[in-house]
Amino acid sequence: MVSQDQIREALYDLIQLRRPLAELSARLLTFEWSSQEELATAFAQDIGHALDEFWAGKISADDLCAWAEELQGREDIALNPQERDFLADALFQLSTPELCGPADDVGLPRLHTFSSGTTANLVRD
Repeated sequence: MVSQDQIREALYDLIQLRRPLAELSARLLTFEWSSQEELATAFAQDIGHALDEFWAGKISADDLCAWAEELQGREDIALNPQERDFLADALFQLSTPELCGPADDVGLPRLHTFSSGTTANLVRD
């Protein structure tokens, strides 16, 4: 049986893109589908990190979209309450390039997180 701690660790690996997305997705498939209980929390800095990885060429636009879809679809991943609206909007935009435009093309929002780490703004490039 898989412990809550193992699932939580796998979720944070996904949220923070600590490993290749294919590996993370395969690992999460070995667990029961997402728990009704929130085991991990996504923050604006996680969106910023994913965008940095994309802009640095470390992940593809398809990977960025799949990552956002995975986060958006899991009931066991909470969105930080102070950033919930921003996170929901950013994940929607990243996970629906067919509606919002491709990540590498149509003015993808760029995340700027202030030094306090609590305020995030979307700024169009």
